[in-house]
Amino acid sequence: MTTSSEAGEAMRDEPEQNDQREEAASPAPVDAEAPEPVEELPEPDPLAELTDAVSALTEQVRQHHDRAAARERVIDKLHAEVERLRAGEQNLLLRPITTDLQNLRKDLLHQARTLPPELSREQVAALLESFALSAEQALERCGSTPIRPEVGAEFSAREHRAVKILPAAEADQHERIALVLSDGYLDTTTDRVTVPARVHVYRWSATTGDDPRAEGMSADV
Repeated sequence: MTTSSEAGEAMRDEPEQNDQREEAASPAPVDAEAPEPVEELPEPDPLAELTDAVSALTEQVRQHHDRAAARERVIDKLHAEVERLRAGEQNLLLRPITTDLQNLRKDLLHQARTLPPELSREQVAALLESFALSAEQALERCGSTPIRPEVGAEFSAREHRAVKILPAAEADQHERIALVLSDGYLDTTTDRVTVPARVHVYRWSATTGDDPRAEGMSADV
């Protein structure tokens, strides 16, 4: 009986010993770490933010003005180049007529120095017509050809300008040229009359007395 009692006590003591061994083996509780102090950020300065914004805006405006000034310089340079090219083209286009005018001036001066004193009216007229022919050739090189209406030709409102209406002696003279005052000019490039020829025109009327233009009054047709 004694042995059984001791065995029972030993069995009861064994869990207690196991608990003691587990408690001894378990690590001692560690105190929780204290939280680190949080560094407080400084509050933003509204004045500093406004200053930075104004500075950034000022820099943007300066860059914009710099780009605009650069564009203006480029435009001025291109404009000067265009003007130079235009002047060169103009001189190139005018070179033929410039040469013709130089030759005409030279001929006029030469004739003035060598003109004989006994020159007749017919010779003077022929000389002047030769100069007119030189000018006509210069105009043709520039694309302008004379319009030479003839007396008795039919009046054309496109090419002629009637500065005076004359009474016609018969119906066949109606709208016919009575007198040529000056030639006109036609642009050969556009086929447009730049200067109409100035003429007098016949106008037939069965009742001449009722038409005021039949009395030789000036009129535009």
